[in-house]
Amino acid sequence: MAFAGLKKQINKCNQYVTEKMGGAEGTKLDLDFMDMERKTDVTYELVEELQMKTKEFLQPNPTARAKMAAVKGISKLSGQAKSNTYPQPEGVLGDCMLTYGKKLGDDSPFGVALVEMGESLRQMADVKYSLDDNIKQNVLEPLHHLQTKDLKEVMHHRKKLQGRRLDFDCKRRRQAKGKMKQQIVQK
Repeated sequence: MAFAGLKKQINKCNQYVTEKMGGAEGTKLDLDFMDMERKTDVTYELVEELQMKTKEFLQPNPTARAKMAAVKGISKLSGQAKSNTYPQPEGVLGDCMLTYGKKLGDDSPFGVALVEMGESLRQMADVKYSLDDNIKQNVLEPLHHLQTKDLKEVMHHRKKLQGRRLDFDCKRRRQAKGKMKQQIVQK
């Protein structure tokens, strides 16, 4: 039984090589199907690029983004579910202004201005953290699910279809050769 499976794989491989190198023409697929395949390929590329660009948008500093990815990977390996958030530049600057504004004190107009600006920047950072969480939950997670589940399944079925088409073409070619031999023998 195992030999039959191996023979089928060899026949499909032979058919593939014959089509690619020998110029044999494979079964033509329906135009609608070919259009769906093209759209699937474009969707697959879109999801990959969209995820990458969204992460770049949320975390513009490439060094910090790489560090976050490395820490996340190490945390997964060690079994720790530590979730570090990207340090928003507004928040870092706001903390700096708050710290030094408080050190200067309330009697310094510059210190008061630093504290007010620092609080404003902290609020902006909080809004950006909220945006970050919202995009991760409502955009990136559904895209990741689409990529890892739905598109992966479609690609698997396309690969199976290609294998079945090659098997079909191989059997059809063998039948055609058999009919030609019969016609030659009958003559």
